[in-house]
Amino acid sequence: MSALPQPENPKEKLGDFMTTPVKSVDVNESIQEAAKQMDAKNISALITTENGKHIGIVTERDFTRKVVGEGRSLSDPISTIMSTPLYTMDANQHIFEAVEFMTDNNTRHITVTENGEVVGILTIKNTFSYYMKLFGLEL
Repeated sequence: MSALPQPENPKEKLGDFMTTPVKSVDVNESIQEAAKQMDAKNISALITTENGKHIGIVTERDFTRKVVGEGRSLSDPISTIMSTPLYTMDANQHIFEAVEFMTDNNTRHITVTENGEVVGILTIKNTFSYYMKLFGLEL
């Protein structure tokens, strides 16, 4: 995909635009508890963990399609609606690579890593900030 505008010498890295710290939920927590966390923190996704390891993600889209659409119980564990695997990119990669990846893979979230450890999350909202900056329209 090359339709998105690219700066000649991109310097912006994922780490410059990611959201930190990463908010997570254990896979055994209920769907309702995860939804309450997302609401309280005003976030669109939680990384799911099992034994302290990041293994998946639950997003607003999962709630819409899998909870409401399929009529799941709010007491079911979050593992029943999480998405796997995590889409992951290194914090030093250029944000344009992430935008391209998100577009090509129809995803709105990428976990960002440094030395193999999850350090942040890049959302569609973060990429919007990138384009605002790119076009000189900073908020």
